[in-house]
Amino acid sequence: MKNGFLILVCTLLLSVTSFAQQSSPPPAPIPVEVMFGNNRMNFQLILNKPIDAKGKFSFFNVTNGAVDYHNKNEETEIVVVNSINYDLGNNFKASAGAQWHFKLGLVPLLGVQYFKANPTWLLLVSPNICFLPTTNMEVVSLVEFKPSLSPKTRLYTRAQVLYNQVVDGGIHARSGYTFRAGISRQKFTYGIGMNFDYYGPFKAEKLNTGAFVRLSL
Repeated sequence: MKNGFLILVCTLLLSVTSFAQQSSPPPAPIPVEVMFGNNRMNFQLILNKPIDAKGKFSFFNVTNGAVDYHNKNEETEIVVVNSINYDLGNNFKASAGAQWHFKLGLVPLLGVQYFKANPTWLLLVSPNICFLPTTNMEVVSLVEFKPSLSPKTRLYTRAQVLYNQVVDGGIHARSGYTFRAGISRQKFTYGIGMNFDYYGPFKAEKLNTGAFVRLSL
């Protein structure tokens, strides 16, 4: 399973790099991040690409992965979310797509996305309804603060929240809290990070703290 995860990461990096090189004009940066924690390694890739001339439709992908250092199957996670977004105006988008989940399989979803960004701030709020294997409500929120420290250096901070619960009965399914703090120079960002992950109705806890590196392709 660990080898499969590494192959997926390498494939995604090669595909995204090739895709970025072929695009003209240059697309928005594609962040690829790896954190080497005290318990496991976390991986995240985010892709947001317009797919029509007017920019009304876009393709959105988020790939999250985790693997421990002892090759335990129960500690290996891969979740890939793909959606087609339609611009509603005023920074709002409607989205429809599917999630491939390492345990649940294919999960169709519908949602709304609010996204606003400038060189210093980035805000994303994305509530979704997931339809299989049960009907779940999921909310992902992300805020970045990136003030300039010098002409070539920025402070980088991020707080990210995931919450997923079963609609029938309000049972907790999954939640997570991600924090990053570091320095950005050109395409690279590096610093320290913390992940707090909770699973199932009893909120089984997995913590991870370590160093991260982020590349904007």
